[in-house]
Amino acid sequence: MRNAILSGFLIYLALGAAVSWGIERLTPDTLRLAIGGHVATLTQLHRRIFATAAVMVLVIPAIFVLELCFVGWRRSSMRLLLIDHPRSSLSDLVCFLGWQGRIMSALTVVMSLGVALVSGAWLHQQLAAAIGFDLTLAHLPPAVQFAGYFVLFSFFDYWGHRLDHTHWFWPLHRFHHAAEDFCVLNSVRTHPAVFTDLVAVVTPAVICGVQPETLVQVNFFVLVLRYLIHSRIDSTWGFVGRWLLQSPNHHRLHHILDLSVPVGHFALVPLWDRLFGTWRGDADQSLVIGVETPYRHGAWIGPDLWRDYRDFWAGLLPARSAVKPAAAAAGQIGVEG
Repeated sequence: MRNAILSGFLIYLALGAAVSWGIERLTPDTLRLAIGGHVATLTQLHRRIFATAAVMVLVIPAIFVLELCFVGWRRSSMRLLLIDHPRSSLSDLVCFLGWQGRIMSALTVVMSLGVALVSGAWLHQQLAAAIGFDLTLAHLPPAVQFAGYFVLFSFFDYWGHRLDHTHWFWPLHRFHHAAEDFCVLNSVRTHPAVFTDLVAVVTPAVICGVQPETLVQVNFFVLVLRYLIHSRIDSTWGFVGRWLLQSPNHHRLHHILDLSVPVGHFALVPLWDRLFGTWRGDADQSLVIGVETPYRHGAWIGPDLWRDYRDFWAGLLPARSAVKPAAAAAGQIGVEG
C-alpha cells in the first residue's frame, strides 16, 4: 500500500513537472485577447500558473490524506484509484488530468462557443460606466471582501446549479452525476461545455468588484470545498454542514440515483437551499448514486462527452428532445424548487 501511494504521488509530481516545463517553454508570458472590440491583456501568466500549480501539488495530496485519516484505507479514494480503479473513477482521473493539463479548458472555449472567454471584470467596468458608480467591495478589509464575495458567489452558484438541472442543461451536467461512486477527483468530472458559468461565475464578478487577490482566494476556497464534498468522508459536519458549508453526506444525497427522491442540496452554502425550498435533510455515504442513462466510463471519455453534447443541442428543440423526461426527474428549476 505504501509503495502504491508513493508511486502515485511521484507520478503526479512528474506530470506536474512536465506540464510546468511545457508551459514555460511553449506558451507566452503575456496574452492579448480581443473580446467584443475590447483588447484584454493578461500578463505574468507563467507566475500565475506556477503559483496555482504549486498549491495544487500540495492541496490535492493533502485532501487525499485527510480523507484517508477519516475513512481508512479500504474506503479511501486512494484505494479506489490505485487498487480497485473502477471505470467510473478512471473517468474522474482522466478529467482531472485533462483540466490540469488545460486540454479540457481548450475544449471549453470551443464547445461553449466562447462563453468561457467572457470577462466578468471587463463587464463590471462597463456596468460601472453605465450606471455612474462602481459597485465594489475593493475598498473594504480583505476578510470582509472575502466573506462578501463568497456569499455573493454562492448565491449565483446555487442558481447556476439549479439551471444545470433543467431539461435544457441537464445533458451537460449529467456527465458529472454519472459517477457511480464518490471519489475526491469526482469534483472535476465536469463537461467542458460550461454555459451556466455565465450565471455561477461571471455574474458575481460583474455585480461586485473585488481585489484580484480576493477573487483568487475565493476561487481557491471553492475549489477545495468541492473536492471535500465529493470525498468519501461520512459526515454531515454538524451545524456547519446544515447551515454554512455543504458536507459530503449532503452532497451525496444530491447525487442520489433514486429518482423518487426530489433533488436538492444545490448550494455550497446550505442557507440558500433552506431559503428556496431545496433542503432535503441529512444523509450518509450508503446512498447509491448515479444516473439512469448508460455511460461507458473508462479512460476514453470522448464518446460520453460527445453524446451528451449532442443531447444538449437536440434538447433545445422540443420536438426532438429525448432527455426532457429524465431531466424532469433529476430536478427542474420550477416553483417547487
